[in-house]
Amino acid sequence: MDVSNLLFDGVNLMLLGMGSVFLFLTVLVFTMSGVSRLVIAFSGDELYSDPQGHPLPTEPETEHEEVIAVISAAISRYRNKS
Repeated sequence: MDVSNLLFDGVNLMLLGMGSVFLFLTVLVFTMSGVSRLVIAFSGDELYSDPQGHPLPTEPETEHEEVIAVISAAISRYRNKS
């Protein structure tokens, strides 16, 4: 076989492989987006509330403030060591 024919066949195979992967990933993205929209449409606000209808609490601010205070104190103590 001629080298140019082998290169041409290699490029064709590469484009076919890359095209099929791109097509699969595109279909996967659209499928996942569609399923996400279906889940949101059928569930409504159930994902964001408890059975009594009260909204679920977000993470408490006090824990974050306490962690920030502890980290700040540790950094301050480390910097004042030297």
